[in-house]
Amino acid sequence: PRVRNGFSHLNKNDKERIAVVTFFPENGVSDFQKAEIIGSQRENGWAIGVRSDFDFCQTAIRKIFNDSDFTGFLAVEYGTILSSANSINWARLLPQIVYHASAYLELVNQRFISFGSPVDVCVPTGNFGNVLAAVYAKMMGIPIRKFICASNQNHVLTDFIKTGHYDLRNRKLAQTFSPSIDILKSSNLERHLYLMANKDGQLMANLYHQLESQLHFRIEKMLVEKLQQEFVADWCSEGECLAAISTTYNASGYILDPHTAVAKVVADKMQDKSCPVLIASTAHYSKFAPAIMQALGIKELNQTSSSQLYLLSSYNALPPPHEALLERMKQKEKMDYQVCVADVDVLKSHAEKLIQNWFVRKSE
Repeated sequence: PRVRNGFSHLNKNDKERIAVVTFFPENGVSDFQKAEIIGSQRENGWAIGVRSDFDFCQTAIRKIFNDSDFTGFLAVEYGTILSSANSINWARLLPQIVYHASAYLELVNQRFISFGSPVDVCVPTGNFGNVLAAVYAKMMGIPIRKFICASNQNHVLTDFIKTGHYDLRNRKLAQTFSPSIDILKSSNLERHLYLMANKDGQLMANLYHQLESQLHFRIEKMLVEKLQQEFVADWCSEGECLAAISTTYNASGYILDPHTAVAKVVADKMQDKSCPVLIASTAHYSKFAPAIMQALGIKELNQTSSSQLYLLSSYNALPPPHEALLERMKQKEKMDYQVCVADVDVLKSHAEKLIQNWFVRKSE
């Protein structure tokens, strides 16, 4: 939604040459996230639900980018180049690097720590993007001591950091209260392993070919030890997630969203109290109202979505209510959007049709 919203503010000429399509897992986001995705459609931005999970969507997009026949056809036939606004594109990590640096400097500014003192960073992660941005922030000078990876029930990353074995065999994606980290195929881990292995591209190709063909790979002991020098990891159950939301609210009046709660649980388990821990809070709790209401013991779970939001906003909790989401839920008419099957060729067909309808029509 943020990407489409940003591109909707382009001037008229730029709108005619830049457009955004979002493929999202039809049943892999919360109702509020879906309302936000669909409701943020603009004249040059569209949403398409895919009957699959995030892993399929991301893998499909990567396959489309790697299909030189298709991308070449789009360039020649329509003068159109494909790009990505999620962390398939390295540029997605740039703003995340900035806020890791900003968070550290804010602690210094508040005199909570002195400049140069180390901190640990805990990130709820499934795709390894946000925590990789913290790695880059450290490489640029922010004194981060340990990176704490927090997983939910889909804890393939936690298991990998503990063992060096990335294993998808007999592992099925679970739908949890923290859907944005319901991911088994972590696209950014490859980037970090590449750096750790002294930029050995052939090793990465071999490992990820094995993952594709055999659903697992194992890195050598030396690389595991190198990884564990800076990374620790653990995971959080659904019950622990709800309990963290409840206890944090009762203690401070602050409502954690479920992803941040996952990080809080894991940070509490893993910190050694020798330096502060920065938790990356990754979403607003309003987008996950049913889970929040369950955590806080609010019984009116059958209310309409907008009623749930207004009820939560009446708590006067921190952070303040999500005004844009409240406005979105007020909209009486439901926006149309398309839904498609989980097939790469179908996604390609949708992309081409949207290109035809927008760019070709605009140039006529």
